[in-house]
Amino acid sequence: MRNITNRLSILAGTLLIVFSGCQKESFLNEFSVVNQQTETVQLKSAKLKKSVIKNYMVLFSSETLPKGAESQLSNFGKIVKTIPEIGIAVVQPSIENFEEEVGKLSSVQAVVPDLRAKWTGPSHFITKATLDNIGKDEPYFPYQWGMLAIHAPDAWDAGYEGKNATVFILDSGIDADHEDLAPNLIKSLSTSFVPGESYNVGDSTFFSHGTHIAGIIAAADNQYGLIGVAPEAKIVAVKVISEKDESGDFSWINEGIIYAANKGADVINLSLGATFSKNGFFLDENNQLQKVPAIYIQYWIQAQQRAIDYAYKKGVTIVCSAGNEYANADGDGSILIAPAEMNHVIAVSATAPNLLVHDIPIGTEPDYDIPASYTNYGKSLIDLAAPGGDINFYPNPNYLYNMVLSTSSRGFAFAAGTSMAAPHVAGVAALIIGKNGGHMSPHMVTKQLLKTADKIDGNGNSSYFGKGRVNAYRAVTE
Repeated sequence: MRNITNRLSILAGTLLIVFSGCQKESFLNEFSVVNQQTETVQLKSAKLKKSVIKNYMVLFSSETLPKGAESQLSNFGKIVKTIPEIGIAVVQPSIENFEEEVGKLSSVQAVVPDLRAKWTGPSHFITKATLDNIGKDEPYFPYQWGMLAIHAPDAWDAGYEGKNATVFILDSGIDADHEDLAPNLIKSLSTSFVPGESYNVGDSTFFSHGTHIAGIIAAADNQYGLIGVAPEAKIVAVKVISEKDESGDFSWINEGIIYAANKGADVINLSLGATFSKNGFFLDENNQLQKVPAIYIQYWIQAQQRAIDYAYKKGVTIVCSAGNEYANADGDGSILIAPAEMNHVIAVSATAPNLLVHDIPIGTEPDYDIPASYTNYGKSLIDLAAPGGDINFYPNPNYLYNMVLSTSSRGFAFAAGTSMAAPHVAGVAALIIGKNGGHMSPHMVTKQLLKTADKIDGNGNSSYFGKGRVNAYRAVTE
């Protein structure tokens, strides 16, 4: 057994508790997390803060890069990168009036700053936790209540484990050497679009958001640690946000989506998102409010929609988290949640148990389908629900067991958020695609997911559950 290291943090919109290896002794962790207003409230009451612009995204009118575009743009600055599949170039200006001058070009639709946004946000607050005897020498599967909630073991027993399906995880990187992930990770395809950061998370990273997502999707069935929804699926790590602060340039995410589509992804998991005010407010990498012209928001969204549409046409099923702000997407037209509100994505809300899963009274059946306290909701937003966990029984010392246990850098972690809900659905999508031999249109995958979901509330038309809570067994047997 490895030595235990206990580290606690709040990161990437996710409350988390991290431990390494197996533990034989009880331990005490104390930590403080500041209670914060939701991003929705912050955006409504925001004050202007001038943005620092280094690079611009140039969107051409055509959805592919026009011939001669790079030569033309080089007259105005240094070309940092191009995404020719969706008609976008990123340029570092060499003239003061870059936006105005390039905007005059007949082939250009828009010129907008390639600013960095906070793609996730915290949703909980805690003051103290006492933990006791997690795991000991036994496997961690008994703590994976989410697998029971979506009936994953029944799907495995029916012979479906995701073989022949590949899931690209666009996130903050992955611990490439983790014993539960290495068997399924395609290292030759894994890459990073974050300058100066490898897809393989650094040694100093004690919690890795992307690693946690990867374990939920496809932790291997290897008698070690825990197991993913699709334990025979292949995974690819594509770093599009920094592991340091969970922020990313708009272009990084667009690049990652195009890359995944071109490299044969069956499924893309996007456990990330940003909340924008249609009036021009958003949160930057320092969680500080920025104000830009409202038209910028429209063009940023258009650029990302181009990337998503491209992947969808290439046959990729795209799953994303709905967000952790407890925002009603039906009730506030001034707020835009991206990419969850875009076309051709499956937006996933989070659920949690109604009882402490570690202390369930004998003979009592828990209800795993309680909307998480933080999850965004709304019939116009949510397509499906899945286990995301919660801290609804804090300060009971066993409250953490109602969170989602998965892999983390150099160990395992409990975490809660819609970030954890999305990969449950991505894993089931991999099961469906694997059953179909590795080839299935995103339209058909989505149709199967929605048709076989358990209609928990509203007969499949629910603000919190969308078409229902995903059901892995029904998805591969009906």
